[in-house]
Amino acid sequence: MLHQTTFLTIYILMITFILGCALGSFTDCLAGRMLNGTSVLKGRSHCDACGHVLGVLDLVPLFSRLCLRGRCRYCGAKIPAEAFWTELVSGIACCLIMYRYDVSVLALRGILLWMVLLCLTLTDLHAWIIPDRLQIAGILIFFGTALGLPEPGRQMLRGVLTGAGLAVSMLALSLLFDRLTGKESLGGGDVKLFFVTGLYMRSAWEVLFFLILSCVLGIAGSVIGRREKIPFGPAIAAACFCMLLYGDIWTQWYTGLF
Repeated sequence: MLHQTTFLTIYILMITFILGCALGSFTDCLAGRMLNGTSVLKGRSHCDACGHVLGVLDLVPLFSRLCLRGRCRYCGAKIPAEAFWTELVSGIACCLIMYRYDVSVLALRGILLWMVLLCLTLTDLHAWIIPDRLQIAGILIFFGTALGLPEPGRQMLRGVLTGAGLAVSMLALSLLFDRLTGKESLGGGDVKLFFVTGLYMRSAWEVLFFLILSCVLGIAGSVIGRREKIPFGPAIAAACFCMLLYGDIWTQWYTGLF
């Protein structure tokens, strides 16, 4: 459907971008409320500085911040740029998913999983926390969308075995590393996240590429941030997203070399 005509492709991607930006705005709010311990379903968005409830025109993704020049309409306090970049990146990510999978169950799975990965990235960056609720959401998304795919039973079994094997392996390596160095390498949330992301890996090659990419991104984050210790969840999430988009393509390319 997406690639039938150029006009249709542009139209669907534009709608997807707008939706993705809105989902990014929601996810940013969700992450903040999770860290604050407030309900996601109760209470309206408000300015953190003056507490004024925000109106509809204050909550339009991307445009509100640009029109207000990054400041609250009511008190003039500066609004953190994180929300703007979260919305923009989310819009682009959703477009990449839609372009890769067209209008399909896999596209729905990808967008829902993206929201989970984005949210846990924000919570881990801000507070070194990966909430169990997000891990559970990732699991439910896998099983729920698997029902709409061919051979759901086989897909579920493969996912569970891959996720469990990956999590157990990383836990064992982490415990060994901790014992040898006397330092903590992986947190409990990271190990759980390996299980969740492992559900979505489609082959042993994808698992290998996923682990390599996770480590590379983690090291890059440490170097760029000039910090000895950084949260590993964002690197795992980013690697999972890359594998979601291109894992099978990379696998076919690599195995085709032999």
